[in-house]
Amino acid sequence: MFLHVKYSSIVFSLFLFSVNHVSANNESTPDYDQLREKITFGKATFAEVRQALTEPNVVNLTNTLHALYSMRWHRAVLHLYQNIWDRKREKYPELAWDLLEKIPPRIALASTINRVRIFNTEEFKALIRSYKYSDHEFVRAQVVVSLGLNGDPVDIEYLVKMVESSNHYVVQSAMTSLALMGHVKAKEEMILLEEKYRSGPRGELLRELLKTAYRWER
Repeated sequence: MFLHVKYSSIVFSLFLFSVNHVSANNESTPDYDQLREKITFGKATFAEVRQALTEPNVVNLTNTLHALYSMRWHRAVLHLYQNIWDRKREKYPELAWDLLEKIPPRIALASTINRVRIFNTEEFKALIRSYKYSDHEFVRAQVVVSLGLNGDPVDIEYLVKMVESSNHYVVQSAMTSLALMGHVKAKEEMILLEEKYRSGPRGELLRELLKTAYRWER
């Protein structure tokens, strides 16, 4: 039932979203973009991972937590996931804990742990799904992306609803998440949505995603 596609790289473009973020501090001497890039390609050291998590921008910090999936090969990073989840501040006092406690980073962390562990992930899925109808578009977009990466077809109906919603950012995220799923049912729903929105910008993006993710030709 699953279509084997490689499409995860597009997800990081979704998070380039301009909001009024909360800063953990006023100093940001590290090159956080470079650190995030190294993490995304699984080439960061553990020290660089910890440095990246001092990011004073909550949106970028959320992106970094999603990107940490690429560092799952590193044992110390695996322990880091869980220690942040358990709020063990004393182990890594330099991290941007005030921001890590916020909802979007917690969703991103839950998503990463859920993807890495595979089994016994009910706690993380529950946290993600508890914000499905958040009024904050960035929070809801994190849920949408996380469910797309999770790949459970039970969430397809919800993602379709989000494609049909009115918030542009959430709509775009939901369409991309259906592509990320790599599931035949997600493909079928995207084709139906393309028919519904064919003459507008949603239809255009759906066609692009279908062609890229599912090798679809109308």
